[in-house]
Formats: sequence, C-alpha cells, structure tokens
Amino acid sequence: MKHIGVSNFSPAQLEKLLNETSHKPAVHQMELHPYLQQNDWVAFHEKHGIHVTAYSPLAGTNPTYDDGAPPQLLHNKQVAKIAKARNCSSNAQVALAWALSRGTSAIPKSAHAARIEENFASQHCDLQSEDYDVLAALGQKYKYRYNNPSKSWGVKLYEGLDGI
Repeated sequence: MKHIGVSNFSPAQLEKLLNETSHKPAVHQMELHPYLQQNDWVAFHEKHGIHVTAYSPLAGTNPTYDDGAPPQLLHNKQVAKIAKARNCSSNAQVALAWALSRGTSAIPKSAHAARIEENFASQHCDLQSEDYDVLAALGQKYKYRYNNPSKSWGVKLYEGLDGI
C-alpha cells in the first residue's frame, strides 16, 4: 500500500484533497508548539484518521525573529516552572512531552548528541493537568506562527488557521 503525506495545507486545501481523491494523506506536517496549538485543526485530522507531525515543536529558537514575537519558548519562565516541578531537564522536554501527549509526533532539529538524547527522554517527562492548563493559556495568549513565507513567496498561506 502506498501512503502520501502533505505539509502546510490549509483547511480548504485539505478538504479539496479529501473530496477529490480516494487516497487521503496518512500524515500532515505543520508548525505546532505551545504558542501555536491549533487545537481545532489537530482535532479535524484525528476525526479523519490523518496523523499530525509537528515541525518547529520548540517554537522559534532563532533569536532573529521579529520584535513582536513572544519570548522564546526555551526561555519561557512558566514553562521552566513546569520543567522544574516535573523533574524535566528543560523547557524543550516539556514542549515535546506536550506534543506527544496530544497524539502528534514531533520533529525537533538538533545536531548535538546531548540535545538529541534530551529530546528523546522527553517521553519520560510526566506532565500533570495543571501543566496543560498553563500551556493552553500560553497558546491562547500568543497563537504565534514563526514560519510563514507568505509575503516572500507572494501567496496566501494558512488561510483559516491560527497565527496568520
């Protein structure tokens, strides 16, 4: 059996694909992190049996983003409090544990062996309900998309989604 995957589809684009083909995507890769949770969009995929893979699951880690960007997730004090309370080694572990708890997969980028090991160990970071409440509040506060090449590409991307 062959499987297809898509990336960065808008709701209209995915609906069109589902309506015009007999092969629904097995996976949809998109930007997801505690600052851009897209809960309704993730639920849509679950309803339709399409797995979601989160890219940029640690939010924007590049310090050159716009001044309007929220504080880097890796330095967010609320996330750091969760990490300390749950004996997680870093904010990254909290973000990855959050992603995995949603049933999504996450693909953080790192070229450093120690960070790769730390990221993998996030599956042992045991978040509690109050932690999810804090992370949900961050998502409501920011709804921030770091990766949006719409202007430079001259096309409208992500129509109908959070973080436009």
